[in-house]
Amino acid sequence: MNLYAIIRFLHILAALVLVGGLFSRQVVRAYARKATDVRAFAEISQGANQIERLMVIPGNMAVIILGVIAALMSGAPILGFIQGASANWLLVANLLLIIGMVIVPVVFVPRGKVFDGILEKALAEGRITPELTAALDDQVVKIAHLYEQVSIVIVVALMVLKPF
Repeated sequence: MNLYAIIRFLHILAALVLVGGLFSRQVVRAYARKATDVRAFAEISQGANQIERLMVIPGNMAVIILGVIAALMSGAPILGFIQGASANWLLVANLLLIIGMVIVPVVFVPRGKVFDGILEKALAEGRITPELTAALDDQVVKIAHLYEQVSIVIVVALMVLKPF
C-alpha cells in the first residue's frame, strides 16, 4: 500500500462521515421540529448540534484537505479547463463545495445566532413561541440545507463517475 492509497482511503472515510453527518443531522432536526414542548425541542436540537460539531464540520474540513492532497498527488485537474485540462468534473465539484463554504458565514452563522436568541426566549417562556416557529420555518435556511444535501450528493457522484 502506498501513501496515495492511504490518503484516498482517508478522503473517502471523511466523505462518509460528512455525508452521514449531514443527513443524520437533518433527521434529528426534523424529529426536534415535531416536539410540542420547547424543552424537548431544545434537547433534541442539541443532538443535531453535536452531529454538526462531531461529524459535519470535521468531516467537511477533512474531505477538502485530503481531497486537495489526493488531487495534487495524482495530478488530477483541480481547475479543469482553467488549467488547460479536458476533464472538468473536479472543477464543478470544487465550485459546489466552495459555494457550500460561503453559505456558512453568509446564512448559517448569522441566522443561527438569531435563532439561539429566539430559542432562549422561548425556553424562558416555557413554550414554543410564534417567533420560534417562524425561525424554524425560515425559507433561506431551509434552501441552504437543501443545497448542502443536493450538492454533496452531486459531488459524490462526480467523484465516483467523473462524467466530464
